[in-house]
Amino acid sequence: MRRTMRRWRTMLPALLILVAVALSAGAETLTILYTNDLHLRFARLPTIERWIEAERAEGVGPVLLVDAGDTWQDTRTPLSIVWGADQMVSWMNRVGYDAMALGNHEMYWGSDRLSALAASAEFPLLCANLEVAPGSEAPFAPTAVRTVGGLRVLFVGAVTWHHLPYPDYPWVRYVDPAIALRGAIEEARSRETFDLTVALGHLRVSEAAAIVDVVPWIDVFVSGHSHEETPEPICVDGSFVVQSGSFAEHLGRLRLSIDATGAIEFVSNDLLPTEQAPTDDGRGLLQFLAVTAAFVATVLVALL
Repeated sequence: MRRTMRRWRTMLPALLILVAVALSAGAETLTILYTNDLHLRFARLPTIERWIEAERAEGVGPVLLVDAGDTWQDTRTPLSIVWGADQMVSWMNRVGYDAMALGNHEMYWGSDRLSALAASAEFPLLCANLEVAPGSEAPFAPTAVRTVGGLRVLFVGAVTWHHLPYPDYPWVRYVDPAIALRGAIEEARSRETFDLTVALGHLRVSEAAAIVDVVPWIDVFVSGHSHEETPEPICVDGSFVVQSGSFAEHLGRLRLSIDATGAIEFVSNDLLPTEQAPTDDGRGLLQFLAVTAAFVATVLVALL
């Protein structure tokens, strides 16, 4: 008996090493490419597209591509009021986004236009903290699920309360993001299990970190709205909060290792720089002039 015990004690370190090696061999590297607050900055999209193509071609592991909102509109550029959203959605479809959070700027298009844009998107538009009145239909969903590289990923979205055009959306009620995200995740988890939960929130980094601190299950929180850069992720109890800045100046790249037990480890986070390329704003200018001319003509007809 004593010989057997000694033999087990001698073998135990080797067995632990073998188990560790087996688990690490089964680990998978997941890359999450993320953007936020692109605000129709088309001149930098070619660089972002090249980065996306390079990451997928590298073959390190599965790749997710997500956005944290304020992508389809920008009040700073007058042309974007009448042009740009459809082109941005088409670009996002082409490069293969997996999910996007609703930003407050997306809502400036108004309910009907937002619904049309969301319908043309080949990826889900997410927001869990705008409660929809009974009988109303929203162009966004609280959660979405994707399978990538054998990993089952739950996405959940949220939007800031800042500068929301409430009069255009009388059928929604704002809910605290922490409460809404917890409820949406719990509801999804009651139906199935997930390997990873990614929150896409058009919220400041500090707000995202506070939510992660009180809402379990969120593994990654891609934030937006505040135009902050996180060269190093904000780590909260093993979860990671990131943001890529603004105006398409960077593509965020977060790499995680997920082993056979589901344990998640940080590998790296980079803000990949972009370049300004020439753009053709002629279409936007022509459309802007056409809309302006039509408005003026309508007013003149009404006055006459």
